[in-house]
Amino acid sequence: SRRGCHYSPSFSSLAGGMDVEVQTIEAEICLKRPETELGEGSIWDVRTARLLWLDIPHAKLFRLDPTTGENEEHDLSAYSTHVSSVVPLDANDDPSGDRVGVTLREGFALYNFRTKDLEVLGGNPEVVERERFNDGKVDPQGRYWAGTFTKNEALEPVANASLYRRNPSGSVDMVLSGVGISNGITWTKDGRTMYYNDTITAQVDAFDFDAGTGDISNRRTCIKGFGETNGWPDGCCIDADGMLWVARFNGGCAGRYDPASGKLLAEVRVPEAAGKQVTSVAFGGDGFGDLFLTTAREGKTAAEAAAEGQDLAGSLFCVPRTRLAGIGAVPGQPPNALRLN
Repeated sequence: SRRGCHYSPSFSSLAGGMDVEVQTIEAEICLKRPETELGEGSIWDVRTARLLWLDIPHAKLFRLDPTTGENEEHDLSAYSTHVSSVVPLDANDDPSGDRVGVTLREGFALYNFRTKDLEVLGGNPEVVERERFNDGKVDPQGRYWAGTFTKNEALEPVANASLYRRNPSGSVDMVLSGVGISNGITWTKDGRTMYYNDTITAQVDAFDFDAGTGDISNRRTCIKGFGETNGWPDGCCIDADGMLWVARFNGGCAGRYDPASGKLLAEVRVPEAAGKQVTSVAFGGDGFGDLFLTTAREGKTAAEAAAEGQDLAGSLFCVPRTRLAGIGAVPGQPPNALRLN
């Protein structure tokens, strides 16, 4: 069953430290899947008109047809303990939609939905004990960016991780070190600015982006105010107006922000039964007019989550374009695709 959205004003302290009233819409259930522990990595594949997404710690890769509700499940656990991001290939490299780029715990790879074969790509960096790759996306020139996060012996995140860039030539460069939890990353339509979320910093940063070299510079904070109360910045995407959508882990929502001012413009919340762990956000559908959100139940079993009234935690949610328009939102910017040469 699909659950209708409703509007209700809410107050947030995420816009420059000021309490402002923003319109809030509640997402619909798109796919109930409480067995998902850490839903993540949502991204639309224009080649197949499917939503790609993941369950990271179970090394599961999914491909959803929103029109039929069919959710293909691909188990990559024979290749790695984790799969942490997925990106479409450029249509010039694979028009069929069979192949996608992924990051495993150990680094960059390619997966074939049709043959179920996986190819680990060359040039991956060394990944140490208690470190793994995490979120990743592709820049406008087809480079695959993905970062890691590390934990100490107490299994707490520590700022010893890195952000990497895989170039179409096959080389892999470390771009940032001293990262806490590398997460959402996206680029403006003009390709001159990159936005990046290192979750434990509780902020979204912007960089000047050199399209020719892939180099980044002039790091500055553009959105502040995340944290224990309102949720931590996780995955993100950008809309056609250049506004940034940020999933708020432990905040129960994704927010639409103006990165020029840092102002919160609107929110999409998941139902209470989904819990608070909203992990990624992506536009999809015709013209990228619909919004999709993944959720998680990290730290709880499915039975424990259900006992707490969160039997939808781990499920996939969506908001149709007609209801997004009601809060002033616009369709998304198409995601970039991985180029192999």
